[in-house]
Amino acid sequence: MEIRVGELAKRTGVGVGTLRAWERRFHLLEPLRSPAGHRLYDEDDVQRVDAVVRLVSDGLTLPAAVARVANMGTGVQIGGGGEEFFFGQILQVASQGIWVSRDGRTRYVNAKMAELMGCSVGELLTRPVFAFHMGEDLFADGARGDPVNGSGRLSFTRELHRADGSTFLAQGTTTPLFNHSGQFEGSVAMVEDITARTEEEAQSRYRNALLDAIGEAVLAAEPDGTIVYANTAAERLFGWKVSELIGENGLELLAPQEPDPLGRDFHSSLLAKNRESGELRLSRKDGTQMMVRVTGTPVLDRNREVVGLIAVLVDNSDQHRIEHELRAQEQQAEVVALLGADALRVQPGDEKPVLMEVIEAVRRVLQSEHGLLVDTGPHDNVLRVSSPPYDDSDESDQIPMGSRSLTGYTARAGKVVVVEDALRDRRFDIAPRSREIGIRSAIAAPVLASDGVRAVLMAASKEPSMFSESSVHFMQNMANVVGIALRHECAT
Repeated sequence: MEIRVGELAKRTGVGVGTLRAWERRFHLLEPLRSPAGHRLYDEDDVQRVDAVVRLVSDGLTLPAAVARVANMGTGVQIGGGGEEFFFGQILQVASQGIWVSRDGRTRYVNAKMAELMGCSVGELLTRPVFAFHMGEDLFADGARGDPVNGSGRLSFTRELHRADGSTFLAQGTTTPLFNHSGQFEGSVAMVEDITARTEEEAQSRYRNALLDAIGEAVLAAEPDGTIVYANTAAERLFGWKVSELIGENGLELLAPQEPDPLGRDFHSSLLAKNRESGELRLSRKDGTQMMVRVTGTPVLDRNREVVGLIAVLVDNSDQHRIEHELRAQEQQAEVVALLGADALRVQPGDEKPVLMEVIEAVRRVLQSEHGLLVDTGPHDNVLRVSSPPYDDSDESDQIPMGSRSLTGYTARAGKVVVVEDALRDRRFDIAPRSREIGIRSAIAAPVLASDGVRAVLMAASKEPSMFSESSVHFMQNMANVVGIALRHECAT
């Protein structure tokens, strides 16, 4: 901004005649000329004059002060030395505000500090420090004593007032300055405006609190799947702490052991700038899997390029489990009805094909590795039929007798018995053959006759906890089908 000599005199406190004299005598100012011939000055001229006034007030003669400013710029200190020019230039381009004060009077200030305070360097040099509501503690001479960690440096975060009355949140340090004799020479404040940063941090905390308050899990990731944000609901859903999720590739970390092609298609669709919603199978930290309802949205920049991905996830396992159970019950009821009809048509001596169908159906429907039917009696438990064959040489193996075996226990209980984990169940012993083939869970149902339990129908799996509540009803119904098929034997 260009100003006339009268404005320069007003801003610096130096008379017009004095300014013209300095210009003629010392060539301190080299103004431009307007088309009409008037002298025009700029902010650099204001700072030069202010610097001369400051140096004279600090004890230099006028010629020395003018020479110092002419040679080394406005950001100079008393004391000479060729390096001061470069030092002054460094301070002037510093990103932090620098303000040196002693006894309430400014000794030095850089352009950044003037910008923060909303005024010129000259105004800061000519007005007392406390006129800007800096507070006595910011430039307290008390910083000379009781130095912190031997330096006397004090940190501060406080609201500062600009020249126009507005405020900003400042953060910085105040450090005492000493000469070679150890005498206090003033304090230097390094000041930074953190208003925008503080507001941004507050907004970030608000957004995070808002996202943490919702029940759905939220993940944000880079296009390659690297997670950059996760809320607390995601932590609860997956079992990973938020700090463990950040920086990890979600496509790998949360993927099930057996890759789900739907997950790859889902990701590809998002990269193609499509919004997607659907069910995916994902994995928790403990390795268990779950069905999750995922709504994914691509984040686009101004050029409509994908720069991020956002996913909202809801655990749909319970709903999926209920739907699965309903489908399973429908299938189970259908199998029972079909095989029940076959059992009703069995003639004496022709029951084995139907019994094999029952065993095979139990194994398929319950997704177990083994199925068998054991005849029970007062003296022995005899294997009648199994799938796969219990022993290639003879299907009439003896099964452990009494309550110490699952078959004997079921026969005595007269109801369906479920073993969640054979390694932890203490109600009966694990048969050597079962231990040998790695049985972990089993279910057994009694085949009832008029005189008691006629046989026991069993299914077994190498996986723990394989049999649901619907499996209990299915097994008893299938055991009843076996009873129908064996009705002729019971009659004899």
